[in-house]
Amino acid sequence: MPRHRDTEQGGISAIYGKWIASGLVGIALMLVLSVSFIELVIVPRVPLPTFIPTFVPISAWASPTLDPTPCPIPPTLTPVPSPEPTATPSPTNTPTATPTITPTPTPKSSPTPFSLATPALIAVTPNLSDTTAVPTPVQPITTVPGTINIVVLGSDRRPHWNHWNTDVIQVVSIQPQVPVVTILSIPRDLYVYIPGFRMNRINTADMYGELYHYNGGGPALVQQTLLYNLGIPVEHYVRTDFDGFIGIVDALGGVDIPVHCRLEALWPYPNENGEYPIKTLEPGVRHMDGETALWYARSRLRPDLLGPLQGGLSGATSGTFSREQRQQQILQAIWHKARNLNVLPRVPELWEQFRNMIVTDMDLGDVVMLAQIAFRLDEQNVRFRNIGSQEVIHWTTPTSGTVFLPNWEKIEPVVSEALGPIPEGRLWRTLQKVEIWNGTPNADWDQLAADRLIREGFTAIIGQPDRRDYAQTRLIDFTSTSKGSAIAYLQWMFNVAPENVISAPDPNAPAPYRLIIGADYQTCRSP
Repeated sequence: MPRHRDTEQGGISAIYGKWIASGLVGIALMLVLSVSFIELVIVPRVPLPTFIPTFVPISAWASPTLDPTPCPIPPTLTPVPSPEPTATPSPTNTPTATPTITPTPTPKSSPTPFSLATPALIAVTPNLSDTTAVPTPVQPITTVPGTINIVVLGSDRRPHWNHWNTDVIQVVSIQPQVPVVTILSIPRDLYVYIPGFRMNRINTADMYGELYHYNGGGPALVQQTLLYNLGIPVEHYVRTDFDGFIGIVDALGGVDIPVHCRLEALWPYPNENGEYPIKTLEPGVRHMDGETALWYARSRLRPDLLGPLQGGLSGATSGTFSREQRQQQILQAIWHKARNLNVLPRVPELWEQFRNMIVTDMDLGDVVMLAQIAFRLDEQNVRFRNIGSQEVIHWTTPTSGTVFLPNWEKIEPVVSEALGPIPEGRLWRTLQKVEIWNGTPNADWDQLAADRLIREGFTAIIGQPDRRDYAQTRLIDFTSTSKGSAIAYLQWMFNVAPENVISAPDPNAPAPYRLIIGADYQTCRSP
């Protein structure tokens, strides 16, 4: 029995239950993108009382029929803070009490996974009152023809729990023809309109859909929530819970993660004295077993150790958004390991081990096609995008909850780029090769730099440095022309001082550019 079950009692168990969810997204993606033997699976769910909203099809976006009561709809696309500290306008009428959701489970047969309908916004009559104004729906994002969008949901739900959160929401956007895969993280604390219900964190949508027997269940309500608030159309879903993640990573022999930022956080397993120690990871490429990978994906940085970092973000904020980036690293590492191990011949073994952990509406034909795409993907064509701190408005709800309001003017370009064709700039970078020298005694710094380059679309190769005592990072340009040069972009990425950019034309160089990592290199820096 996995060790994490021993932590179910006591205060740590509630926290750890949420830690487990995001790592399980990796399971879903590994199976969806790397395994060609998936059927529809019946997974037990806690039956909940019936409370069904009324649905009315919408024939056109221009005239939605939503009329939430008592929540008037402002004319703007997203809630915008007023000059006062409140970020979302509230009605002046006396608020009504919000019904308490306290379902009582009753014995019932387990439902079969369902299929999501074609993405189209529907109008609903809200059944829950709230005093926070509801934004109008945004326009759907235009996607490349043939694009397949899959929403991957990871929750902390446990047997006999009547309340849970979907703390991992990742949209996997696949363009089969190139192929290109983009993984877009949705912040769990994004405060949005749950269609037919009320304003709340987006991580409650799946629970509402199950709790009130929404037509299509939780994934269908998540589909509507993403479409209404972010314009994201999704055609399929993969849902996971937390059981077995540690065993799955261990079954793969662990994963290798490039750790760019020092992480110091609570280790969720007690020692022999019953205490929960603080675990520390220093920058470098770290091999992680299941327990460590789970801790890495779900840990928040210790606020007492955080100064301003990553663009001046506060400790709480940087912990929230950096955790989403680490979750994406886990997905990437599982994909790498699955592909390197050539998992296709092991499909029966893997399926028997993982089959009870996933619910999906995709059939065998869908997954065969996705597996083929996954195994012909170039590293540079796997993109990771986040709705970050710069795209949201920090706000405190009337009930003192700390949330993020969508800032649509800034979110729309991020989502459009994630779901759209590869930008010409990135296509150009895939043709650029950079050799990396680690000019320091710090192990793995060259591999950390290579990881950053690959994520930006470059091809990176590791070279053998001539010495290990470079004080400053240098950038060598072996090309003989400035036309189409990547020097300016590389200089910006690695914060190279102008005096350390050196032109040395050499047609016989192993790559057009050489990056020499010096002692001043900042591993924990986002380009």
